[in-house]
Amino acid sequence: MRMLAQRFLSKDEQQRVAGMVADMERCTTGEIVPMVVSASHSYPEAALTGAAWLSVPTALIAALATGSLLWWHDQLLWLFLTFLLLLFPLARLLLRLPCLLRLFIGERRAEEEVKRAALNRFYGEGLHATKDATGVLIYISVLERRVWILGDRGINERIGPHVWQGLIDTLVTGIKEGRAGETLCATIEKVGVMLHIHFPPATDDRNELDNLLIADEDGVLAHCAPPAEEPPSA
Repeated sequence: MRMLAQRFLSKDEQQRVAGMVADMERCTTGEIVPMVVSASHSYPEAALTGAAWLSVPTALIAALATGSLLWWHDQLLWLFLTFLLLLFPLARLLLRLPCLLRLFIGERRAEEEVKRAALNRFYGEGLHATKDATGVLIYISVLERRVWILGDRGINERIGPHVWQGLIDTLVTGIKEGRAGETLCATIEKVGVMLHIHFPPATDDRNELDNLLIADEDGVLAHCAPPAEEPPSA
């Protein structure tokens, strides 16, 4: 599950996303930071619940079948407990598969954890500390299949939450349709256009934040820079 973020975008898509951020930031004093993480929480209770749902019925069926086959009808409880002890750890291993674990994570719980993690990352990566309070975080949590967009106070004074929600809905749809890189680039472009209107470029502007952050296997954010521009030919 830890590799979900690294697999979310291909190397080419990562370069295109970082390049799009660089292009948009030339037109505004705003700072756009796309961030991809594998999951916003480990959800241990979901793993335990899922393992119980998978192992208990299976252990019961196995005990009934074995008891009938061996004529051990008076040993069904012990057979059930034996199978449960064997199957529960196996079910826990299966719950490492994102597609299975996702089934046992409640919608509300996932929404809350993604919002909380996005807010923590916003402050943890210094998006609140830009010169003009114009940082924008596009936070993508792959396990939960959720996106959250946060703007700093300077931006939120001019751009309402309904605008961010529209971009979130479009980006989530694109990701589910298998167009993650394409839709993320389009979202960054839309954010850049909005920032250009409210926060046009300044002569002393500089790039204050990373253009793309992707969590590695240990959850540490790796930095992805756009391809270097070739010097003009003579």
